Amino acid sequence: MDENTQDFISSAFGPSYINEPEVLKANLVHSLSAPGIFTKTRKAQRDGFAEVIRNRDMSLTDWDIITEGVIRFPTEDEMYVFLQASYDYFFGDAPEPPDYPESDED
Repeated sequence: MDENTQDFISSAFGPSYINEPEVLKANLVHSLSAPGIFTKTRKAQRDGFAEVIRNRDMSLTDWDIITEGVIRFPTEDEMYVFLQASYDYFFGDAPEPPDYPESDED
């Protein structure tokens, strides 16, 4: 996984935007439609995120390190279902972000 993709995952699912996915989506929509170097970075992040999902390049341990353990999954399969739904929300036409998994602390 390249640095751009890791930065996107860390931002989207770490402490930064975890409670504000709609803010991140608005930033993504704006930056993907604007000309410039930032658009190239966002496109690389989008493509890299899709590749991680397609190739299943991330383990649960990798996920916990990159996201600082903010969202935890019991299995990699559940993590990848969540990641695909997140991709569909951020870069596709899904109207709502996916629900976070139930926490053991609930």
